[in-house]
Amino acid sequence: MLKFGTSGIRDITKNLIKDHVATQIAEALSKAGWKEVTVGRDGRTGSDKLMNEFIKAFPGTVHNLGITTTPDLASQSGLGVMITASHNPSQYCGFKVYLNHFEQSTLDLPPVPVYHKWDLLPKDIVIDCANGGLGHKLHSLGFTNIVNFDGEINKDCGATHPEFLTKYCQEHQQEIGFGVDGDADRFMMYLHDHVLSSEEVSVIIATLLNLPSIVVDETVNSGLGNTINLVRSKVGGQNVIRMMQQSHVNFGAEKSGHYYFDSNIGTSDALDAIILIANAYHEKGLAGLQQILKTYHPYFQFNRNINITDLPTNYEDILANFALPKGMRKVIRKSGTEPLLRIMLEGKKEKVVMKAWQTLALQLNIK
Repeated sequence: MLKFGTSGIRDITKNLIKDHVATQIAEALSKAGWKEVTVGRDGRTGSDKLMNEFIKAFPGTVHNLGITTTPDLASQSGLGVMITASHNPSQYCGFKVYLNHFEQSTLDLPPVPVYHKWDLLPKDIVIDCANGGLGHKLHSLGFTNIVNFDGEINKDCGATHPEFLTKYCQEHQQEIGFGVDGDADRFMMYLHDHVLSSEEVSVIIATLLNLPSIVVDETVNSGLGNTINLVRSKVGGQNVIRMMQQSHVNFGAEKSGHYYFDSNIGTSDALDAIILIANAYHEKGLAGLQQILKTYHPYFQFNRNINITDLPTNYEDILANFALPKGMRKVIRKSGTEPLLRIMLEGKKEKVVMKAWQTLALQLNIK
């Protein structure tokens, strides 16, 4: 079974059903003293069976949101359980567990939209809903300019397949469009003629909210720091949230396309970001957003995933002693789910970065 983050588990759906994982989670939460829980699911095949099993096994009060999104579930007070596999293919499912006391934040939070105010979302904006929870909700509210809301979840669409949205926007002459994943905690954005990087999305959000500092994970491009103070965290949503709390910073972003507006909720929120940017597009137009993007000048990044079995036994010593040229930085981390070592080298000049990689590759005996 594949664990992910610090809030849940994920596996092939039939394995979760066979092993009665929903029952195990319900019983564990009950034994821990919980007497009330809010549950939701992203609509993928088998999520209904897992939800029914969970509800039957939990002896306390259950508030059932039905098909919904992770941010919607996480924003509820108390204990929440979201049945989803997020961006993974439809044969997967899982459980995300949230505990939200919903205490009033002591931070001076920026004026971000409130998630439940659906009327703030312009109805003419294209959203690829990845056949997940957000599409179900928007369709029920009468939104007509949405695509992929009633098919196989995450299949060749949504945030992890930007090629669909790109083609759709170009064919329908749309300047702007958004794509979410199955549970709508991540999104990507198409603008004019290409899909924006997470750094480009971040600079738009930070500029619109007049934020002097933002929290970003360690893989985010340092070029973003030319106009915004970057507070770095380790990779992972919970690490970003923790750093937001520790640093009293009101916005966080991951390279993966997760954006955090409130460290109290405990999850990223695609819809709040879409509402913010879509309304700014209506107010400022394409030229206004493009003007913001001109302030971002990315550094060159080189990324390589290497199977650990292909590395020499002393690879950790080699990496620890490898000295980078001035002005460069490296992020080296092991995958949490695969036997891979992820290497990222970054610098202002491509030539310098690639020369550093060639030196390191030689020491690691990597072709």
